[in-house]
Amino acid sequence: MRGHRGGSVLVVRPDHELVTMYLCVWSEEVVALLEEKGINKLDLRGKKATRKEFESYVKTHKPSVIFLNGHGNAKEIAGYDDKIIVDETTVLADAIVYARSCDAGRELGHTLVSRGTRAFIGYNRKFILGYLPDKVMRPLEDSIAKLFLGPSNLAVSTVLKGNTAEEAHVRSRGAMYKNFRRMISSTATFEERFAARWLWSNINGQVLLGDATAKM
Repeated sequence: MRGHRGGSVLVVRPDHELVTMYLCVWSEEVVALLEEKGINKLDLRGKKATRKEFESYVKTHKPSVIFLNGHGNAKEIAGYDDKIIVDETTVLADAIVYARSCDAGRELGHTLVSRGTRAFIGYNRKFILGYLPDKVMRPLEDSIAKLFLGPSNLAVSTVLKGNTAEEAHVRSRGAMYKNFRRMISSTATFEERFAARWLWSNINGQVLLGDATAKM
């Protein structure tokens, strides 16, 4: 297992529309864990989530963990205002990367690993977020969003607690599956049953690429 020069964690969380705003607010749980553990926190929130800022932080701090939130496709991940910040020319050497983005696990993740990323957790299909329309102004009170974003946060927080990328991947998927079972049970609400198919898609779309034994 390779060692790492940096001890910092870079969180990228634009907030320019509904979905990114949800991801941004729910990322606060990870940011709070960084503060609790005294880990050097690099937080590109809102309008700071630009390619220029991202590349500057990566070059200067060489973060050991990078948590990306934003819209994406098979070849790119976007930041604020859907401007691209990561693509197939990006080098994230020696980092463990979790991308909460659509499709980035199909091609981009493989490219990043081939260019030196230690481990990449992401999705080889759309990352779908279920939410309640009457909670969009209070995302942390959204019980449906919690079923999606609580487990996905584990893909980062598990690594921050000293576990391997594989353990983070397995715990995240396991928590999603536990929620899925609840969502199709006889006690589920209509909203939970309706959203279950989307969580099932996320479970099956989450992939781990690179070194499964990588640790922070």
